[in-house]
Amino acid sequence: MDMALPVVNATAAVLARVSAAFNAPLARAVVFGVHIDGHLVVEGLLIAVIVFQLTRKSYKPPKKPLTEKEIDELCDEWEPEPLCPPIKEGARIDTPMLESAAGPHTIVDGKEVVNFASANYLGLIGNEKIIDSCVGSLEKYGVGSCGPRGFYGTIDVHLDCEAKIAKFLGTPDSILYSYGISTIFSVIPAFCKKGDIIVADEGVHWAVQNGLHLSRSTVVYFKHNDMASLASTLEKLTRGNKRAEKIRRYIVVESIYQNSGQIAPLDEIVRMKEKYRFRVILEERFLRRFFQTTFDPSQIPLKTKWDPFYMMCTLGRVDLVNVHNLYISTSDELILLLLIPIVLAK
Repeated sequence: MDMALPVVNATAAVLARVSAAFNAPLARAVVFGVHIDGHLVVEGLLIAVIVFQLTRKSYKPPKKPLTEKEIDELCDEWEPEPLCPPIKEGARIDTPMLESAAGPHTIVDGKEVVNFASANYLGLIGNEKIIDSCVGSLEKYGVGSCGPRGFYGTIDVHLDCEAKIAKFLGTPDSILYSYGISTIFSVIPAFCKKGDIIVADEGVHWAVQNGLHLSRSTVVYFKHNDMASLASTLEKLTRGNKRAEKIRRYIVVESIYQNSGQIAPLDEIVRMKEKYRFRVILEERFLRRFFQTTFDPSQIPLKTKWDPFYMMCTLGRVDLVNVHNLYISTSDELILLLLIPIVLAK
């Protein structure tokens, strides 16, 4: 009797485990043909894979440093690629060598040629009289790697030149800048701020476009040199706009457009400027070059009395000495305003 008791207990335990196994959903589905969803099987497999990945040991191969011999062999086998690929014979270009001043006629690679690649419209580059004058100025005032007034100070020739430019153009005052492209970048943002309106010709050149972008003003373009488009644009901006009189408004045009060579009808632009109460910023890079030999302020296309809301900006190379500079000719009040950013930039 005593020996049969353990056997009974073991049998009961086995029956209990078998009963529990049959009560499991998966076992009941297998044994009794009960249908279960397939996602249970997939989830069970995923759990098994996760448990397997968490319990397995990571494989870490033994670290073995390279020997000196192996390092030398790798260095000997390495062949660096050239920084610049070799130029093929068909793509090779021989750079022309300029051997004289870039005047109307110049010498390139030992041959005299006609120069169509320069903006030297008056043909004064290389003029001996002008060169002698430049040499005399350098001997008197010196020369450095750059020439802004912020580095070397304002000298008498700066002020004399500004006074002569203002007198020549018939304006109250003028101001000189050291470099043309950077000047138009600073002039437009100096007057035009966020919230202002700028009406600009869609054909203005790259430097003016960058000045418009830096101003953060609202820029509206009209069709290139089309006065009907300009009038329509000004009418739309001012008609029924109660805030128009309180907003600063500008018209930005070129006297002779660099990109097209067309001459702007300045008389019409000024009439519309007065009608709609806009200010005008005129970029005159090429007008002075074409007319400066016989220039008279009364003979240029603009035939209007001077007013303080008009600026003439001339930028680019001076034909006489091929030097980059810019001047702005305008009223005394605007010149004083322009002096502030120049001083800060210095």
